[in-house]
Order: sequence, then structure tokens, then C-alpha cells
Amino acid sequence: MGSRAGLTAAGAFASLALLVGCGGGSDDDTTTPSTNPEPTVSVASPNATLPAGKVESQPGGAGDEQPNVVEVTLKIDDKLIDPPDTSVPAFFTVRLNVSSGDGRSHTIGFRGKRATVPEHGSVQLTVEGMKAGLYPLTVDGRAGAATITATS
Repeated sequence: MGSRAGLTAAGAFASLALLVGCGGGSDDDTTTPSTNPEPTVSVASPNATLPAGKVESQPGGAGDEQPNVVEVTLKIDDKLIDPPDTSVPAFFTVRLNVSSGDGRSHTIGFRGKRATVPEHGSVQLTVEGMKAGLYPLTVDGRAGAATITATS
């Protein structure tokens, strides 16, 4: 009995091996996709470089960024500035357009910069972005003639 059971088991194993090796009888070389595909991750080489001059010379390339600019128009009349208080967004570049409303020449100062407003004329003074706070403007050496507030 033992030898007969061994032959039956060996026969079953051989039959199973033939069925598995047969592959279903199709000559088609296509494969069935896996139900759990492995994710693909692409990593750029740390030594990858771009062609010289290609990105820099195109519109939108490095260095084309322009700061946000806020225009502030002020008028000096008898050493008083109108408007006396102005608010601007913090960190924006501020461009002061200052004119002489009284027909005289004036010297203005703001954040360490000075400019002369000519008689009956105007001048621009540009200051890079400022942290939130109060910043006085001087006219003819008089501090606090106006205040510019940078708000966040």
C-alpha cells in the first residue's frame, strides 16, 4: 500500500508540473499587470546641470523677479506734508513721489536717504521693503513732518 500511495502522489505532482508549464496554450507574449504595482520614484542626479545661459536668458529665468512697489504721493506746502500719515504693506518697496506745493525747494529724508525737491517740481525717492513699524519722514531737517506706517 505504501508504494502505491507514493506512485499516486508522484503522478499527481508530475501532472501539476505539466499544467503549470503549459501556460494555458496561448502563443500571446503579453503579461497580466500586477494588482499591486511598485511605485516609481525619480530622483534627479545631484550633479545634473542645465545648459549654460539657457535658463538665464529666457523670460522668467533667474533675475527677472521684480519687487512689489507701492507708490506714495506726497505734497509739501510750507514745510507740512499732505497727507501727514500714510500706510503701506510691510516688505514692499516704497516709491515716494514728493512735489513742492508752495513753489520752494525742500530737502526730504526717509530711511537714511535724502533728496531735494526742486522749486515747483517733484522728486522720487525709492526705499526697499521695510519691516512693520512707524517710519518718520523729514522735511528741511524737521523730523516727524510725516509718518509712513508699514503694516503686516
